[in-house]
Amino acid sequence: MGVELSIDTLNTVHETRDSGSGHGTVSSFVNSVQRVNAQFYTHNMNLANAANPLTTNGVATQFLGKVFFTLLNDLGGRGSSIIPPLDHFEIADHISGNSFFIRSKVAPHDYWYFPKSSNATNAVYVSRTECTCFTISRTDSGTAGTVIIGSDKIAITLTTANLSINVDTATGQVILSPAPQLGLTFSALLGNFTMGATLSQSVKELLYTENGEEWELV
Repeated sequence: MGVELSIDTLNTVHETRDSGSGHGTVSSFVNSVQRVNAQFYTHNMNLANAANPLTTNGVATQFLGKVFFTLLNDLGGRGSSIIPPLDHFEIADHISGNSFFIRSKVAPHDYWYFPKSSNATNAVYVSRTECTCFTISRTDSGTAGTVIIGSDKIAITLTTANLSINVDTATGQVILSPAPQLGLTFSALLGNFTMGATLSQSVKELLYTENGEEWELV
Protein backbone atom coordinates (compact mmCIF):
# COMPACT_ATOMS: atom_id res chain seq x y z
CA MET A 1 0.00 0.00 0.00
CA GLY A 2 1.34 3.43 -0.92
CA VAL A 3 0.65 6.61 1.01
CA GLU A 4 0.63 10.15 -0.35
CA LEU A 5 1.34 12.80 2.26
CA SER A 6 1.82 16.55 2.08
CA ILE A 7 5.45 17.72 2.03
CA ASP A 8 4.98 19.66 5.30
CA THR A 9 3.60 16.56 6.98
CA LEU A 10 6.47 14.38 5.81
CA ASN A 11 9.01 16.92 7.06
CA THR A 12 7.24 16.77 10.42
CA VAL A 13 7.49 12.97 10.38
CA HIS A 14 11.24 13.15 9.85
CA GLU A 15 11.65 15.92 12.43
CA THR A 16 9.76 13.81 14.97
CA ARG A 17 11.98 10.84 14.17
CA ASP A 18 15.23 12.82 14.29
CA SER A 19 14.36 14.61 17.52
CA GLY A 20 13.49 11.35 19.25
CA SER A 21 10.21 12.78 20.55
CA GLY A 22 8.02 9.93 19.29
CA HIS A 23 6.76 7.31 21.74
CA GLY A 24 4.18 4.50 21.91
CA THR A 25 1.84 4.34 18.94
CA VAL A 26 3.27 7.64 17.67
CA SER A 27 6.71 6.04 17.47
CA SER A 28 5.27 2.98 15.68
CA PHE A 29 3.73 5.16 12.99
CA VAL A 30 6.84 7.31 12.52
CA ASN A 31 9.16 4.32 12.33
CA SER A 32 6.92 2.58 9.78
CA VAL A 33 7.38 5.32 7.17
CA GLN A 34 10.18 4.80 4.64
CA ARG A 35 11.31 7.65 2.41
CA VAL A 36 11.80 6.60 -1.21
CA ASN A 37 12.45 10.10 -2.60
CA ALA A 38 11.26 13.67 -2.13
CA GLN A 39 7.79 12.84 -3.46
CA PHE A 40 7.18 9.21 -2.50
CA TYR A 41 6.98 7.45 0.86
CA THR A 42 5.82 3.96 1.80
CA HIS A 43 4.93 2.45 5.16
CA ASN A 44 4.96 -0.91 6.89
CA MET A 45 1.42 -1.96 7.84
CA ASN A 46 2.86 -4.54 10.25
CA LEU A 47 4.12 -1.67 12.42
CA ALA A 48 1.26 0.79 12.03
CA ASN A 49 -1.54 1.32 9.53
CA ALA A 50 -1.15 4.78 8.06
CA ALA A 51 -4.89 4.89 7.38
CA ASN A 52 -5.57 5.14 11.12
CA PRO A 53 -3.45 8.06 12.43
CA LEU A 54 -6.36 10.48 12.63
CA THR A 55 -8.67 8.05 14.40
CA THR A 56 -6.31 6.54 16.99
CA ASN A 57 -5.79 8.72 20.06
CA GLY A 58 -2.34 10.27 20.34
CA VAL A 59 -0.96 9.06 17.02
CA ALA A 60 -0.85 12.16 14.83
CA THR A 61 -3.07 14.93 16.11
CA GLN A 62 -0.58 17.48 14.72
CA PHE A 63 -1.43 16.22 11.23
CA LEU A 64 -5.15 17.08 11.41
CA GLY A 65 -6.13 18.90 8.23
CA LYS A 66 -2.70 18.33 6.68
CA VAL A 67 -2.70 14.69 5.58
CA PHE A 68 -4.58 12.62 3.06
CA PHE A 69 -4.20 9.05 1.84
CA THR A 70 -4.32 7.70 -1.69
CA LEU A 71 -4.37 3.97 -2.40
CA LEU A 72 -2.23 3.09 -5.40
CA ASN A 73 -2.83 0.43 -8.03
CA ASP A 74 -3.31 -2.95 -6.39
CA LEU A 75 -5.30 -6.19 -6.62
CA GLY A 76 -8.34 -4.49 -5.15
CA GLY A 77 -8.90 -2.64 -8.39
CA ARG A 78 -7.99 0.86 -7.28
CA GLY A 79 -6.82 2.89 -10.25
CA SER A 80 -4.97 5.89 -8.83
CA SER A 81 -1.76 6.57 -10.71
CA ILE A 82 1.53 6.42 -8.82
CA ILE A 83 2.92 9.11 -11.12
CA PRO A 84 2.94 12.47 -9.26
CA PRO A 85 1.54 15.66 -10.79
CA LEU A 86 3.97 17.39 -13.15
CA ASP A 87 4.49 20.38 -10.85
CA HIS A 88 5.99 18.02 -8.25
CA PHE A 89 9.02 17.49 -10.47
CA GLU A 90 10.15 21.04 -9.64
CA ILE A 91 10.60 20.21 -5.96
CA ALA A 92 14.27 19.80 -5.05
CA ASP A 93 15.37 16.92 -2.85
CA HIS A 94 16.84 18.60 0.25
CA ILE A 95 19.78 16.27 0.81
CA SER A 96 22.83 17.36 2.80
CA GLY A 97 25.87 17.77 0.58
CA ASN A 98 23.93 18.37 -2.63
CA SER A 99 24.29 21.50 -4.74
CA PHE A 100 21.50 23.95 -5.50
CA PHE A 101 20.63 27.30 -6.97
CA ILE A 102 18.75 29.54 -4.51
CA ARG A 103 15.91 31.63 -5.91
CA SER A 104 13.02 33.76 -4.71
CA LYS A 105 9.82 31.80 -4.23
CA VAL A 106 7.68 34.82 -5.11
CA ALA A 107 9.83 35.99 -8.04
CA PRO A 108 11.50 32.82 -9.34
CA HIS A 109 13.60 34.73 -11.87
CA ASP A 110 15.64 36.26 -8.98
CA TYR A 111 18.64 34.10 -7.97
CA TRP A 112 21.49 34.38 -5.47
CA TYR A 113 24.58 35.45 -7.38
CA PHE A 114 28.26 35.83 -6.47
CA PRO A 115 30.30 37.79 -9.03
CA LYS A 116 33.90 36.59 -8.98
CA SER A 117 35.41 39.79 -10.38
CA SER A 118 35.25 43.38 -9.13
CA ASN A 119 33.93 42.21 -5.77
CA ALA A 120 36.31 43.43 -3.08
CA THR A 121 33.82 42.79 -0.26
CA ASN A 122 32.90 39.25 -1.42
CA ALA A 123 29.25 40.31 -1.41
CA VAL A 124 26.46 38.03 -2.58
CA TYR A 125 23.67 39.61 -4.61
CA VAL A 126 20.32 38.79 -6.19
CA SER A 127 20.34 38.76 -9.98
CA ARG A 128 17.80 38.26 -12.75
CA THR A 129 20.42 37.38 -15.35
CA GLU A 130 23.07 35.41 -13.42
CA CYS A 131 23.06 32.68 -10.77
CA THR A 132 25.58 30.85 -8.61
CA CYS A 133 25.49 27.23 -7.45
CA PHE A 134 25.94 26.52 -3.72
CA THR A 135 26.50 23.33 -1.74
CA ILE A 136 24.23 23.09 1.32
CA SER A 137 25.34 20.74 4.09
CA ARG A 138 24.35 19.98 7.65
CA THR A 139 27.13 21.02 10.05
CA ASP A 140 26.78 17.89 12.20
CA SER A 141 29.41 15.30 11.37
CA GLY A 142 28.36 12.16 9.53
CA THR A 143 25.19 13.69 8.05
CA ALA A 144 26.14 13.75 4.36
CA GLY A 145 23.33 12.26 2.27
CA THR A 146 20.65 12.74 4.93
CA VAL A 147 17.45 14.79 4.58
CA ILE A 148 17.74 18.40 5.77
CA ILE A 149 14.91 19.61 8.01
CA GLY A 150 14.13 23.11 9.24
CA SER A 151 15.91 22.92 12.59
CA ASP A 152 19.18 21.58 11.13
CA LYS A 153 22.19 23.88 11.33
CA ILE A 154 23.73 24.25 7.88
CA ALA A 155 26.63 25.72 5.95
CA ILE A 156 26.13 27.21 2.46
CA THR A 157 29.35 26.96 0.46
CA LEU A 158 30.44 27.81 -3.06
CA THR A 159 30.83 24.73 -5.19
CA THR A 160 33.99 26.16 -6.75
CA ALA A 161 35.84 27.50 -3.69
CA ASN A 162 36.03 27.02 0.08
CA LEU A 163 33.97 30.12 0.85
CA SER A 164 30.70 30.07 2.80
CA ILE A 165 27.71 32.33 3.31
CA ASN A 166 28.14 34.73 6.21
CA VAL A 167 26.69 38.10 7.18
CA ASP A 168 28.33 41.48 7.72
CA THR A 169 27.00 42.29 11.20
CA ALA A 170 27.30 46.03 10.63
CA THR A 171 25.23 46.20 7.43
CA GLY A 172 23.36 42.88 7.20
CA GLN A 173 24.91 42.36 3.75
CA VAL A 174 25.33 38.70 2.81
CA ILE A 175 28.97 37.93 2.06
CA LEU A 176 31.26 34.97 1.49
CA SER A 177 33.99 34.18 4.00
CA PRO A 178 36.30 31.27 4.90
CA ALA A 179 34.10 30.59 7.96
CA PRO A 180 30.34 29.94 7.61
CA GLN A 181 27.68 31.85 9.53
CA LEU A 182 27.38 30.17 12.93
CA GLY A 183 23.97 28.83 13.93
CA LEU A 184 22.35 29.26 10.52
CA THR A 185 19.42 26.86 10.22
CA PHE A 186 17.72 25.54 7.12
CA SER A 187 14.53 27.38 8.11
CA ALA A 188 16.51 30.63 8.30
CA LEU A 189 17.83 30.07 4.78
CA LEU A 190 14.28 29.72 3.48
CA GLY A 191 12.87 32.74 5.30
CA ASN A 192 15.45 35.12 6.84
CA PHE A 193 16.96 36.76 3.76
CA THR A 194 15.59 39.65 1.74
CA MET A 195 16.40 41.79 -1.28
CA GLY A 196 17.76 45.26 -0.59
CA ALA A 197 18.55 48.27 -2.75
CA THR A 198 18.67 47.96 -6.51
CA LEU A 199 22.27 48.36 -7.69
CA SER A 200 21.67 47.98 -11.42
CA GLN A 201 18.91 46.97 -13.79
CA SER A 202 19.31 43.30 -12.91
CA VAL A 203 21.15 43.19 -9.54
CA LYS A 204 19.98 43.89 -5.98
CA GLU A 205 21.58 43.65 -2.55
CA LEU A 206 21.01 40.47 -0.53
CA LEU A 207 20.49 41.11 3.19
CA TYR A 208 19.93 38.99 6.29
CA THR A 209 16.91 39.87 8.44
CA GLU A 210 14.67 38.13 10.95
CA ASN A 211 11.59 38.81 8.80
CA GLY A 212 12.73 37.99 5.30
CA GLU A 213 11.28 36.72 2.06
CA GLU A 214 10.67 33.14 1.02
CA TRP A 215 13.42 31.34 -0.90
CA GLU A 216 13.60 27.90 -2.47
CA LEU A 217 16.22 25.48 -3.75
CA VAL A 218 16.30 24.32 -7.37
